[in-house]
Amino acid sequence: MWLAGALVLLLGGCDTLSTDKTPDRIKDGTAELELTVTGRPTPGTLATAEHVLARLEARDADGLAELAAEGGEREKDAKRWVARWGDAAQRPATVDFRLGEMEASADVRFKGERSRLSLLLIPKDKNKPYDDRFVVVLGEDQ
Repeated sequence: MWLAGALVLLLGGCDTLSTDKTPDRIKDGTAELELTVTGRPTPGTLATAEHVLARLEARDADGLAELAAEGGEREKDAKRWVARWGDAAQRPATVDFRLGEMEASADVRFKGERSRLSLLLIPKDKNKPYDDRFVVVLGEDQ
């Protein structure tokens, strides 16, 4: 009887054979961010902004380009953003979210930085605008 129960647990998706139990927030670098959030982000807009800031902090232009909206010169724009904001992203930040009907914007203020970084977050899939998955527009700074 116990064998049947063990097989149900094993085959039922309990993932008992997986040895990596590291939380995703540790793996993707967002757990280490010193971040204060204001406004009313959705889980999707907050996650996208966190990932953008983690990529800037890591000076990871390739990773930032992967978070970008289709079109334009994502790799070139990501490198420009990392060059401009990489140093500032090493410091604590405050992110103020504003939601539109389907998109969101977030103003990022890094401690000690006079300028602010404005993020425009748009739905990842234009055919599913309300599924709370977003990408960032990397064109000219907003």
